[in-house]
Amino acid sequence: MKKLNVEANKAFYHGFILTEQELRRFNDLIQDQLKKESEGEIKNSFSVTFESGVVAETIDIEEIFSLENSGSAKIIDLKISSEITDSRKLVIEFTNANSSNVSTEISIRYNISGLTRDWVFVTSSLIEERIKKIRRWNINYNFKKTNYKLLMMLSMPFSLIIALMFELINGDYERQIAIEEIRNEYESGKLTEPIEAFLKINEIGQSLDSATALIYAFLTTGGLFIILLLVHWYLYALYPVYNFCWGDYLATFKKRESLRKTIDTVVIIGLIISVIGGIIANQIGK
Repeated sequence: MKKLNVEANKAFYHGFILTEQELRRFNDLIQDQLKKESEGEIKNSFSVTFESGVVAETIDIEEIFSLENSGSAKIIDLKISSEITDSRKLVIEFTNANSSNVSTEISIRYNISGLTRDWVFVTSSLIEERIKKIRRWNINYNFKKTNYKLLMMLSMPFSLIIALMFELINGDYERQIAIEEIRNEYESGKLTEPIEAFLKINEIGQSLDSATALIYAFLTTGGLFIILLLVHWYLYALYPVYNFCWGDYLATFKKRESLRKTIDTVVIIGLIISVIGGIIANQIGK
């Protein structure tokens, strides 16, 4: 009786940091699992797609690590395929879903085909354990799910409206407080002339007019826009999601990570100093 073919497939959308060491571990895992299931000859192949669209294939993993991996020769897709002729096959593919030459949002996928369910299950579990070790948060995919571009476009007018409303409401509140203070001063005898009270009320109206509120609203919105730009630059320039870390790209990746960690440290220290400074100022002011 012919054995049934058992398959396992899975796709992932998170980012990854695939180093030379991790790729070797994936390859060793594939070879070990195939050897446990059969003594037949294992046929291996590695397919690489570059940013230029060129596709290269090899059977030697060392040739993968000798690639330049930068510019038009930057790796955007890597597929590992190993099989034994009697229906045992493992395929793992890593993809830079941010590349303009890639039409999928799937970053990692695998396909396992075998003749026994236990072997397929164990192999898939081992592969997923290795995938977890290279996992990286995918900010781009999460933004795409929430229609990030539309959110960015709508955030500015809404921010302007909210800031303007806040300033107008706050201005009315401050105006009422100021008028109440003038009334108290007049009733207590500090202000003896009605014209003097009228002039003070007029000064308050000029300082809290809608033009001032509009200026504050624009300043608030401008500040928010700058913050959004800085966050966008931080995430996209200093937090690469899909990383094939060997060749020339390895140095680029390390520089970005180093700069990002430095910025994180400075921001965290700045926040701590600000909080401590605020606490000390409050204690001194008591």
